[in-house]
Amino acid sequence: SAASDVYKRQLNDMEREMMEYKFIRIHQSFLVNLKHIKSITGYSVILNNNQKLVVPRARYKDVKSAFIAYKGEV
Repeated sequence: SAASDVYKRQLNDMEREMMEYKFIRIHQSFLVNLKHIKSITGYSVILNNNQKLVVPRARYKDVKSAFIAYKGEV
């Protein structure tokens, strides 16, 4: 639908803008700040508040690599 296309474009724009603040797109609908990720396991991220979010297989490798790189920077 046209509304979902607008939403996707807006999230794509936000993703580009928020990269410098250590946000990563872990799912078609989720941007997460890397500093709030406690761990990544079994195609999921666990946030510092223990909330679990699913990471699709297609994004898992990139998300895990970004998290490992971020942990190396901190």
